[in-house]
Amino acid sequence: MGKFVKAALVLSLLASAMTGSFTQTAAAAEEKQYVMLYSSLKDSQLAAIREGFMKKHPNVTMDYYTAGTGNVMTKLATEHQSGGIAADIIWVGDPTNYLTFKEQDLLMPYDSPAAADIPDKFKDADRLYMSARLIMLGFVYNTNLVKEDQIPKTWEDLLKPEFKDYLSMTDPTTSGTTLFTVAGLVQSPKYGWEYLEKLKANGLKLENGSSAVVNKAAAGEYKVSIGVDYIARTVMAQGATVGFAYPEADIPIIESPIAIIKNTKNPEAAKKLYDYIISVEGQSVLLEEFTMPINPDMKLENAIDVKVAEARMLPVDPAALVRDKLDMLQKFDAIFK
Repeated sequence: MGKFVKAALVLSLLASAMTGSFTQTAAAAEEKQYVMLYSSLKDSQLAAIREGFMKKHPNVTMDYYTAGTGNVMTKLATEHQSGGIAADIIWVGDPTNYLTFKEQDLLMPYDSPAAADIPDKFKDADRLYMSARLIMLGFVYNTNLVKEDQIPKTWEDLLKPEFKDYLSMTDPTTSGTTLFTVAGLVQSPKYGWEYLEKLKANGLKLENGSSAVVNKAAAGEYKVSIGVDYIARTVMAQGATVGFAYPEADIPIIESPIAIIKNTKNPEAAKKLYDYIISVEGQSVLLEEFTMPINPDMKLENAIDVKVAEARMLPVDPAALVRDKLDMLQKFDAIFK
């Protein structure tokens, strides 16, 4: 074999080895992708999301931090003041927080292709965030302590003597969904602060955590709790002695948005998780966890139709809530604490 042919063969082998090396290096880099989600969803929901996401994207490691919206916001504020937010994606229950994020220029615009069929009303105009699920609140009642003809149908029913000292609600300083509900009641001329004062007079107690009010109603500590629909459905499916009723009017409906942090160190992995959550696959995981998906073509069994619920919705002025939040919480604490 001539020297030229030998040299060409060696170069060919080196090129092949280098190509293989580059391929392995690229694969290794892909395997090292990572994404962190901060959320107020239940641990079981996030664990199911992570399982489905990492099955679809085995080269991406997903981690999450879960707590009530108030605690998530405190963690974000602390990290922001310290020079860097560790989260890549935020997914909490109070949509007004995203107005604040937007004002603070904390979010990265992203128009997910997975959201092409989602109505624009669920998306920020600048595509800095979009709703990823719908949460509704209603009345969680103990089926052993509340007879069928006693099941509350209206907010005024909670003021009845038979429920005195056996009522509960999550503390709105820790729960974004309850905060939104309280804001709707306070802003409504039908209820206002007078209604909340009457709830206090009828013995309503506060709990720390949206699951606590449901679990304690199931245990018989409360006859009725103002609670989240999907949490009630979860324990009902497990055989707990609770039922759930939507108010005949003024249903609290909360859009729970997702957003990518502007200074994320993992933008590609963050986009993949964002896409997955909005996709039919991700929304199907929410359905299995008894959660209302944002996709209007996907229906949750035994849940109220979204259009019917919207016609009975408790209105909330988000801008007013952002403006008045601190004053509102201070007044709330003065009544209940």
